[in-house]
Amino acid sequence: MMVRHASSRRGTSLVGILVSMVIIMVLSVILLTSLNKATTGAGNPVAGTVRSFQDELYLGALYQSMAVAATDRRTEGFIMPSAVARSGDDRLNTTANLFSLMVMQRYTPPKQLISGNEYSPVVDEDLDYDFTRYDPSADAWWDPGFTADLRSGSNVSFAHVPLCFNRRDYWAWADSRVPIIGNRGPANGEDDPSSYTYGRAGVWGGHLLHGDGHIVFVDSFVPSGLSYRNASGEWVQDNLFAEEDGIEGLDAILAFTRSIDLKDGPELQWD
Repeated sequence: MMVRHASSRRGTSLVGILVSMVIIMVLSVILLTSLNKATTGAGNPVAGTVRSFQDELYLGALYQSMAVAATDRRTEGFIMPSAVARSGDDRLNTTANLFSLMVMQRYTPPKQLISGNEYSPVVDEDLDYDFTRYDPSADAWWDPGFTADLRSGSNVSFAHVPLCFNRRDYWAWADSRVPIIGNRGPANGEDDPSSYTYGRAGVWGGHLLHGDGHIVFVDSFVPSGLSYRNASGEWVQDNLFAEEDGIEGLDAILAFTRSIDLKDGPELQWD
């Protein structure tokens, strides 16, 4: 009894520290945005701007929230719809379900899911998230009204690694190998200034959050140090926004997952 009691106190202390860090990050973003909005504007994805710094803070706060979730649930990986629903069905692990679950579990507010550099007209904050939809007895774990479709409407800006097949293994706490969440990029990692991910200045750049919590800003679809081993056993540079290793591969991909087919793989989405 005494050992368990001592362990519980340590766990509470860790959660308290992480939650405090999240609060500080969010308050810093609000302050900086209020002071600098008039001069920096949105849709300017380059390093050093206030809105890009806002993205870094949002991703950092999101990571801390995910770490709290992992601590609460005593899991090695981050929160995942299929695990929370206790179904083991990876088809549940879509972008909409993932972030709606995070909001429902109070691990992140809807505002924190919108990039400071968001430029797409179909992406906007969910201002009326329905927390009353939560009903585990009816197998209802998140608000299905939360959307993540880059064609018709989305309540989240950030892309993530597909949570199925081999790439699901990257969704692990303290795994520094590849980015797991980050700013969106153009379809298939091909240069496309017409993509909303380029912003008003006609350039692309974005922050990448890794499983160990470190965040980097890059302005290339094939950032230095990111590679994967192809079918021939060779290590090759990895394009962040291209499926280069097949549906069950190990290359890094950041995209929206609109749906998942257990045979044909995920339906990925870019803009």
